[in-house]
Amino acid sequence: MIDSLTEPRPRRGWRPWSRRTPLAADLAIGIPLLLLGAGWLVLDYMLGHGMEVWAAQGDRDRIDAADLAHMARIQDYLVGVLVVAVLALVFRARWTVLTQLLAAALAGALLMLAQHYWDRAHPSPAGAASEGASRYRENNGFRIPGEMSPASAQDAQKEADRIEPVLKRLWDGGTWDPKSVREALLEVGFQEERFGPKGERLGGTLIVRDMGSRFETDHYVTPEGALVGVRVHDDACVTAFVQKTNYVVKTNGPYPEGGCFEPPAGH
Repeated sequence: MIDSLTEPRPRRGWRPWSRRTPLAADLAIGIPLLLLGAGWLVLDYMLGHGMEVWAAQGDRDRIDAADLAHMARIQDYLVGVLVVAVLALVFRARWTVLTQLLAAALAGALLMLAQHYWDRAHPSPAGAASEGASRYRENNGFRIPGEMSPASAQDAQKEADRIEPVLKRLWDGGTWDPKSVREALLEVGFQEERFGPKGERLGGTLIVRDMGSRFETDHYVTPEGALVGVRVHDDACVTAFVQKTNYVVKTNGPYPEGGCFEPPAGH
């Protein structure tokens, strides 16, 4: 007689989502978590954040620190609630999922409200930057060059292209005093600007002078080098300099108080 043996049916591994969490256990977990979370949010706002603000006694820095810490705690709570909601979803505890989503919505609303009050107390730097730029233009308008027309800008660039090789040659040769620079530019066809007794312009476009004095430590010094200005049109100039360290040639509109040369910072 042969006994027939049947192979045992393989046991399936237990999975948390294989069956729904019993309703009683679901409610016993979800509702207390919701009440505890809401209570914590209220107590943290009233006792945690509120006491910190009260202890600051109007100190703006300490109040800001308390506000930031409060928002950080809400963010941490929000992350924790969402993690619990995901775990409840895995265990198919739908009421716990619902209560944690409600708690997350409450925390999100409080966080948005706190962020709103923070933004009102700390305006965006864009407004301050705009105000600062406007104030800068108001206080330094005399140092802002005028606009050049496209045609004048082209003419100014042509003159700059004539000046650049002259200054390069002088700089390569170790010469940057105003007298030598003036003579070299006159040799290539520029004419020195001339004025009448009443300040009227009589002709010429070229001005060459020293680098101007500046205050260092406890006295004024005049660096070696030469400044070059060429008035191409009423709205266009070429300005340049050559000194021991480098030389630069550029085009710009005239300055309200300095002609082709940029005025010093102080009046």
